[in-house]
Amino acid sequence: MALPPDSSGTVIPPNEAAIVTASNMTELELVLPDMGDEDLPEIAIFLVACAMRFHSDPSFVQEQLEWLVRMHDTEVDEGLKPDQLNSANDD
Repeated sequence: MALPPDSSGTVIPPNEAAIVTASNMTELELVLPDMGDEDLPEIAIFLVACAMRFHSDPSFVQEQLEWLVRMHDTEVDEGLKPDQLNSANDD
């Protein structure tokens, strides 16, 4: 199901999935397309898993957010950026 267009939001195309904030960003809403008999793609299943974990274990989500902040603060070397990759880096 896609969100109807209005003047205060963004339209999600009917063939897309999304996790969006609701209620002044205090809740998450999962928007999934009507796939009929087809299976959801893996990334949409991942979004469903994230939303389910958020609703069933909000403390886990808070722990993950705190971990992200710690990783950002320690400036962990994440390797090459996509624009730095080229075939010379292949093994």
